[in-house]
Amino acid sequence: MNDNAESFSIPAEIKQEAQEATLRLLPAKSKRVYEKEMVEFDNWRKKRGLGEGAITEEVLLAYFFNVEKHFAASSMWTKYSMLKSMLKYGKLTSYLKVGSRKYKTKKAKILERNQIEEFLKKAPDVEYLQVKVALILGVAGACRCNELTFLDFSDVQDKGSYLYVLIPDTKTNISRINAVEMCRKYISLRPKAAGRRFFLRYVDGKCITQHVGINTISKTFSKVASFLGLPDPESFTGHGMRRCSATLLANAGGDITTVKRHGGWKSTTVAKNYIEESLSSKMAIAEKIQVLPNVGEVLGPFSTYFRNSPSSEFEPRSK
Repeated sequence: MNDNAESFSIPAEIKQEAQEATLRLLPAKSKRVYEKEMVEFDNWRKKRGLGEGAITEEVLLAYFFNVEKHFAASSMWTKYSMLKSMLKYGKLTSYLKVGSRKYKTKKAKILERNQIEEFLKKAPDVEYLQVKVALILGVAGACRCNELTFLDFSDVQDKGSYLYVLIPDTKTNISRINAVEMCRKYISLRPKAAGRRFFLRYVDGKCITQHVGINTISKTFSKVASFLGLPDPESFTGHGMRRCSATLLANAGGDITTVKRHGGWKSTTVAKNYIEESLSSKMAIAEKIQVLPNVGEVLGPFSTYFRNSPSSEFEPRSK
């Protein structure tokens, strides 16, 4: 739409065809969410006494001005993306960008390698076997919660020393193949179980023929954090497994191309956002800097130099 849209009358047949074409642009899995967002906008427009043709840049700015009172900047962008086929205005884009500058995104927390190892060693299998398996596959394969939920037995093959795991249906339509180090204490495959989901409920030391839902899988990291006594375990969401996988790979020396291929990311920027700046990686970098040729011989350990330096510039400032 543009400012000249009101200069002529659009036939109802053309409007209907345009609406059908617009619906084809919507992703199949999120179609209901998009339609719900459009209904909310239409309801707001009708309450203000605005007709169907009164969709101008000023009207849309007023709508998002009211939306901003109840939603964070990230949600504003989500709503905008759902309406972007109709919202192609420079002012509105600029308005949303200004709000985003003040907003800091909250990312799912991740677990360090030693924390994962501690959980696998100390958590009792009777209570946490299902969590351990989801943790191993989720972190090793950078899996999303829905990918683990709908994983089929036929997608997992036992290669002796490792598991060959195929993730055929992904969000980015990129099939991924992962090799997961075999841990026979936690995982055993049944050849006749093809066509059934990999994750079944584990109750009182026995598997029962009931599928594990996505809500249970998404609580994997939270349960690990609770067992380890970490603060704010609710912030360890299911998506943290994917971020943790990318971070561990990057900290181990994997370049961005390897990280993208491992997680199935098409964008370098998106892949970088999944990598957490962990303390262990910072310490490793510091160690590499400290052992540069001749530096250690001249200065000695950095901490000793700063502590014993006679210069006042290294002293902490008084409050």
